[in-house]
Amino acid sequence: MKGKDLSRYLLLTLICIVLLAAASFIATRNAMLFKSQTGYAMSTYLVKVTKVIDVSTIESPYAGTLSSSMTDILFEGEVLYGEKKGETLQALQSFDGMISHGNYGVEEGDMIFVSDVGQGTCIAGNYFRLKWIAVLFAVVVAFLILFAGLKGVATTLALGFTVASVFLVFVPAILSGYNVYLWTVFICLFSIVITPLYVGGFNRKALSSMFGSISGIALAAVLSLFMNSLMKITGFASEEDMYVVALLGEPIDMRAIVFAATLIGALGSTLDVSMSVATSVWELAREDRSAGFGKLLSAGFHIGRDILGTQVSTLILAYIGSSLSTVLLLFAYQSSVLDLLNLEVVILQLLDMLIGASTILLTIPFTALISALMFRAESGSETPGEADEGAGGKVIFRA
Repeated sequence: MKGKDLSRYLLLTLICIVLLAAASFIATRNAMLFKSQTGYAMSTYLVKVTKVIDVSTIESPYAGTLSSSMTDILFEGEVLYGEKKGETLQALQSFDGMISHGNYGVEEGDMIFVSDVGQGTCIAGNYFRLKWIAVLFAVVVAFLILFAGLKGVATTLALGFTVASVFLVFVPAILSGYNVYLWTVFICLFSIVITPLYVGGFNRKALSSMFGSISGIALAAVLSLFMNSLMKITGFASEEDMYVVALLGEPIDMRAIVFAATLIGALGSTLDVSMSVATSVWELAREDRSAGFGKLLSAGFHIGRDILGTQVSTLILAYIGSSLSTVLLLFAYQSSVLDLLNLEVVILQLLDMLIGASTILLTIPFTALISALMFRAESGSETPGEADEGAGGKVIFRA
C-alpha cells in the first residue's frame, strides 16, 4: 500500500470515528438505555463458580405417562464484576426439565450472571458467553487478515463502523424518539459510502458500487413504503413489538421500524452484489484496455446473472434460518396454510425476502451500467490502472 493510500485510509477512519461520535452524542442525549422497566432493579453480578454445593432434582408426574423434573443447584462463586467484586457469594440455579430441556447445570470454572433478589438470596441467570464470541471473532479476523492482508484490515474496519453505527447511533436515536425514517437513511448512506471505500479503494470501482447500492436501497425504500401501506401493515407482529411501543412516553411508530428493518436487512446483500459486479467489470477493463461500453456492459450482465442466483438463494435461506423456531411453532398451531401465510409476522418475513431479492435485481444491472460507463475505453480517457489492487488502484472519481 502506497503512503498516499494509507493516509487516505487513516483520514477516512478518523472521519468515521468523529462522525459516529458526534452522531452518537446526538442520538443518546434523550435515549432510554439499559434502564430497568420492571419496576424493581436488581443488582447483577458476574461470578466465576468455585464450588458446587448441592444438586437436587424432584420428579413430578405430568399428563399421564409424562413427567416433569425440577432441578436446583446451589453453588458458590467469586464476583468478577459488580459492586461486590472480589467477594464470595452463594446462588441458586433452578430449571424445569420439561420447559428448559437440555439446560446446562453450572460446573466449577463456569462464568455466570447472578441477580440479588433481596434477603441474601441470589439466583443464577445467563452464562457469560461473550468471551467465546470474542475468541471466535479474533480467529475470523486473523484468518481474514492472513488471507487478504491490509484489505482484510480495511474490511474489518468497514464492518466494525457499520455495526457501530447501528448500535451506537441508530438504536439510541429510536429510543430518543427521533424520526426513524431519517436515521434509517443516514445509517444506510453511511454504510454505502464507507464500505466500498474501505473494500474497493479510492477509485471509480468504489464509486460505481456506491451508485449501485443507492439504487437498490432506494428501490427497497419505495417498495417497503408502498407494500406496507397496501397490505395495511401495523408493525405489531409479536409480543416484543407490543413491549417496544410502550417504552417511550410517545409511542414508537412500528411501521417505521418495519421500514428500517427492511432496509438494513437488504443493505448487506446490496453492498455485496454491487461491489462484486463493479470489481468484475473493473478487472475486465484492466485486462482488456480496448474494451468498450458494450463489451463491459455485457460482461457485467453475464456476471450479474450468476451472482443473482446464489445471492437470492442466500438471502431467502438466511431469513428462513433466522426464524426457524417461529416457523415450526406456526406450522404446528395454525389451522391452515392460508391462515399461516396471512399472519403479519409471516407476511413481514416474506416481504423482506421479496424486497431483498428485488433490490438485488435492480442493483446488478444498474451497477453494471455505471461500471461500463466509468471503465469504458475511449480516446483520451483513462482506464483502470495497473496499480496494486490492494491499494485500490488509481484515484479517479470521474467517468
